[in-house]
Amino acid sequence: MIGKILNERYKIIKELGKGGMAIVYEAQDLLLDRKVALKMLRAEYVNDANFIKRFRHEAKAVAKLSHPNVVNIYDIGQEGNYQYLVMEDVEGTNLKDLIEKKGRLELVETLGLAKQILAALAVAHKNNIIHCDIKPHNILLTRDMQVKVTDFGIARAISSATTMTITDTIVGSAHYFSPEQARGADIETRSDLYSLGIVIYEMLTGVVPFWGDSPISVALKHIQELPKLPSLINPEIPKNVEQLIMKAIAKDPEDRFATAEEMKAAIDEILADLRFRDKSRKTDFLDDGATRVIKKADLKESSKRDYLSEREYVSYREETRIPAWLKWTIFLFLFFIIALTGSFIFYRQYMDVPVVEVPDLLGKDLADARKDAAQVGLHLELQNEGIHHPEIPENHIISQYPLGGERVRQTRKIMVTISLGPAVLTVPDLTNLSLREARILLENQKLTVGDIEEIYSDEFARGTVISQYPAAGEEILLETEIDLLVSKGPEPNMVPVPNLIGLSLEEAIEKLEGLNFKIGNISEKMTRRFLSNQVAEMAYEAGTAIPEGSEVDLVVSSGLINTQNDVIHKGVTMNFTVPAGIWNQYIEIVIIDNNGRDLIYEGEHHPGDFIQVIFNSVGSTYYEIYINQQLRFDGTLSK
Repeated sequence: MIGKILNERYKIIKELGKGGMAIVYEAQDLLLDRKVALKMLRAEYVNDANFIKRFRHEAKAVAKLSHPNVVNIYDIGQEGNYQYLVMEDVEGTNLKDLIEKKGRLELVETLGLAKQILAALAVAHKNNIIHCDIKPHNILLTRDMQVKVTDFGIARAISSATTMTITDTIVGSAHYFSPEQARGADIETRSDLYSLGIVIYEMLTGVVPFWGDSPISVALKHIQELPKLPSLINPEIPKNVEQLIMKAIAKDPEDRFATAEEMKAAIDEILADLRFRDKSRKTDFLDDGATRVIKKADLKESSKRDYLSEREYVSYREETRIPAWLKWTIFLFLFFIIALTGSFIFYRQYMDVPVVEVPDLLGKDLADARKDAAQVGLHLELQNEGIHHPEIPENHIISQYPLGGERVRQTRKIMVTISLGPAVLTVPDLTNLSLREARILLENQKLTVGDIEEIYSDEFARGTVISQYPAAGEEILLETEIDLLVSKGPEPNMVPVPNLIGLSLEEAIEKLEGLNFKIGNISEKMTRRFLSNQVAEMAYEAGTAIPEGSEVDLVVSSGLINTQNDVIHKGVTMNFTVPAGIWNQYIEIVIIDNNGRDLIYEGEHHPGDFIQVIFNSVGSTYYEIYINQQLRFDGTLSK
């Protein structure tokens, strides 16, 4: 792929990395003259039409995000079987490489990076976009440690277009996905917060909480096992930070942070506490060596104890201590009540729910679609603000997930995208642009090139646009074809090509240059009728009019073929007068010798016309003269 140019715009420079889903290249945007990152999907995805449809839809939604902590998507392209995204080129590293390099990160550094990731997740979640694959590999870091979250919407497209199964294709994400992802249940914004909790755990400890021999074993641990407390691995982790991590990676989504903003606020409180502690330490007493007067009374007052003695404290603890058996009894009783209540609520809310068939909502008005969904106990949720569609009217359903006909529980929401109606665009001015520039400009505005007509023009350079239809400034719909009139440059002076057959190469060159033609390719070969250095063939038939200054290719004889070493007859002259007969007579003269049979002359003549033919032959030579395709004369010319 290195050096390949996609859609006449993106030139691939080098490979940056490979993943289970795509290969990332560094590329040069030839139109805007800038470096970009080009992520090309692997073959197993480009052959799935359903996935491609969802992938492009999700990518378009993410492309609308504009945030300093989200990698910008510039373009979505396709050329043949190549499906690719054009993204911001982030110079730096990724979080996984940083963790592997340092072993583990400092506390403040970790929390600062987590805040930036949460800022990216917050803006995505507000736009109904769930990442589904938050992991250190997808967290890019610029040279000044600014976070750039990438692969937004791509993992979402995969999980939407395929059944979520734990196979080797998701080994890279198995350490980070949430219990609900592992079970194949509904995915919500809190799934991203769980994955981020795992990432924070890894940043502070250098390891992920769950390991296994296979993706399945890791996924089961996400569902069934509690992680080792991070402070047992890294004792420097404060209690409040450990509580934040454990809340983020709670098994039940309801026990996690409700939103990215809530989790970010919790981190802000921790950072504020850390700053306060640091400030308090800095204001401790420091002896600067100055002489001070201290009263004895102050010393005596300070020496008074206002706390219990050691014996008094032990006695107080014994008196107020709750027996261990009572603590365990209360704990087990409360645990049993909470577990029973939680199981009952979970069963009633998620399991004891009818399974219904999803109605087909495509093309329906949003209000009617809500009614159809309500009839079977389902609810709609808008996936985004809508997109323009050339055929589907405004406020009608473009896409839905799950699809019509699928069977789901009534707790499942139907994610829909509505149409904003046809997009009305203003036709750009293409005059004086090259055809390539016009194509790229139209493509970027979701327009296409229609019919192309070429004419000669003295005013416009060759290959530039003279005019267009519809005209610049007119309002048109998305994907409208724009017809172009393109210049072929000034109209050339047409000159007939002279007959060069039989001339020497020097004579032929002189004749061509005298008519302002250029000498094209000159090749040599053995011939049956021409001596060495004679022109045997021309690129154009004599008399053909071609533009002045054109190149004319010639084939020059390197000698007569003479396999039997017979006598060579050079410059044989044959004279013939057209006999009486009809006015128009078609004359053909054929020579037969050791080199075979060749037509050496043909043309239309009138009675009495004189014809002279000069040729070369090898060995015994015979002639045949045909008039209007009838043999009229034949004989021997030489033995």
